[in-house]
Amino acid sequence: MNLLGWIGIIFVTHVALYFVLGTDNWVSTAMLATAVWAGALYVIRFVMRQRQKERT
Repeated sequence: MNLLGWIGIIFVTHVALYFVLGTDNWVSTAMLATAVWAGALYVIRFVMRQRQKERT
C-alpha cells in the first residue's frame, strides 16, 4: 500500500469537499483533516507491521 498516494488522494478529496461546502479557510481545513487521517493511517500501518513481526 502506497501510503503517500493515499494521503494525496485524501487531501484532494478534502480540498474539493471543503471548497464545495464553502468553508472560509478551506485549504487550511483540508490540510488539518488530511493530517489527522495521515496520522491515523500511520498508526494503523505501524500496528499491522508489529503484528506481522510477532507472527514470524
